[in-house]
Amino acid sequence: MIRLDTARAEVGATSASTGFRPDFEYLFSTVGDAALRREAGGEHITASCVVVDPDTETVLLNHHRKADLWGQFGGHLEAEDDSLCSAAHREAMEESGLSQLSWFSPAPIDLHVHDLSASFGACERHFDVVFAAFASVDQAPTVSEESLAVNWFPLTALPPSLMPDLVVRLPKLYRAAVESQRVSDLHRG
Repeated sequence: MIRLDTARAEVGATSASTGFRPDFEYLFSTVGDAALRREAGGEHITASCVVVDPDTETVLLNHHRKADLWGQFGGHLEAEDDSLCSAAHREAMEESGLSQLSWFSPAPIDLHVHDLSASFGACERHFDVVFAAFASVDQAPTVSEESLAVNWFPLTALPPSLMPDLVVRLPKLYRAAVESQRVSDLHRG
């Protein structure tokens, strides 16, 4: 299971300036490593991934079964996750059904805090750490048990039943994903 110091370091490495960083620090300071386990309370950390195809300016979304809305892939941390990055990667692979991702962001591209509806049971608020990945629209996604559907959407034709915060955030997340890949290529080269 991921350690609290690892989660704090990953949150601190988020490439985007976000107003939610103090909320994460407050959660870590008040509940400690319990923030990393959904069983420990209604407010906890989740990891998600925005999967994009930069060549076609499209994004792969899932129609979330519990929310009944379209959004990025993500969920709770599991015992096998040794980092938020590995949790986001696992969630993206499990929920998209893709066989591979051509690139995965080494650091989060965004932080977000959102309240949940009663359909999420004991979960009341998610402190979401968002990563990015690249894949090709030529890859066929498959639907997992957590989704009603999984489809590619052009940024200019997003589904009407998109999670409300994503209406504004998704184009920004797309740009952050492309920029994160450019920066990681510069550091590698």
